[in-house]
Amino acid sequence: MNVNKRDKLKLPKRKKPDVLLKADAEIHQPVFHFLKTEFNHARQHEKGINRDDDIEFLHQYRVALRRCRALISLLKSLFKAEQKQMLKVELKTMMQKSNHLRDLDVFLLKMEDYFSALDHQYHQGLICFFDELQYMRRNTHKELKRWLKTESYEQQCQLVKGLIAELEYCPTSKGRSKSKDLGREMIWQHFEQVLTHCNELTINSPDESVHELRICCKKLRYLLEFFTPIFPAKINKEQIQRLKQLQDQLGEFNDSSVQQLFLENYLKGKEPSSTTFAAITQLKAIAQSEHQAAKQHVITQLTQFTHPDNIASYKKLYLVEKKA
Repeated sequence: MNVNKRDKLKLPKRKKPDVLLKADAEIHQPVFHFLKTEFNHARQHEKGINRDDDIEFLHQYRVALRRCRALISLLKSLFKAEQKQMLKVELKTMMQKSNHLRDLDVFLLKMEDYFSALDHQYHQGLICFFDELQYMRRNTHKELKRWLKTESYEQQCQLVKGLIAELEYCPTSKGRSKSKDLGREMIWQHFEQVLTHCNELTINSPDESVHELRICCKKLRYLLEFFTPIFPAKINKEQIQRLKQLQDQLGEFNDSSVQQLFLENYLKGKEPSSTTFAAITQLKAIAQSEHQAAKQHVITQLTQFTHPDNIASYKKLYLVEKKA
């Protein structure tokens, strides 16, 4: 047996919060326990990030932090202004520190695809390109590892935990809302935003409009998943599945955007006559073609999400008719 393989850390399992969401419960308690559990879950990945056994440790660390950031942003009325702003700043810093390493990981994962996409004459240039990326990754990982071990990072984490804890005993007036009432209000509000973007989007829309739709879909997805325990499971699952299908296409579009930008920045300052420049120029052309195809796939997928049956299911669960 390979000793190194046997000694690899296992990814931490995601735990359920101590207090689960209930329809008639005040919303601040389950939100506090969710954020507390999710932030602790993120921190459990730090050892794996430092050891660099598996890039999934960093990915899941970021996913957990992103869930925290999203819920704080979506349910901002539950937080006091200063509390919300401080959480926003601290969590954003944590994400930014790991952005570059994650981008490099994603690129290196696609190495075989890139070699398959280009003719053999460009392979030497690609080899040089990926040698550079691997060198950059080693240095970037060392920087992140050093930061995770600093006293400053530990203090930052303790500050975040303290700010989250304020939710439990110092709720705002909105924090005392019934969970189901607030859930219906928030989900319907964000569903309408997604629907508006879907109805306005065409193949001729600027890329920024597609990115706006992607962000709106992410917000709706976070809300649907968070409030899952208090709505009918079958309908909720179908809504998430249909939304996920649209998100998958939007994700492909975003990935191709990130890829193009990365390649454009890489080419700056490179010698045009070099083999690497020629290879990356070819790769960039392929990325541009894939980007246009991804946009068309998004437009095609819109009809599924805006189908009358899907709209009716949201109306049935979340739309509250206002009294005259």
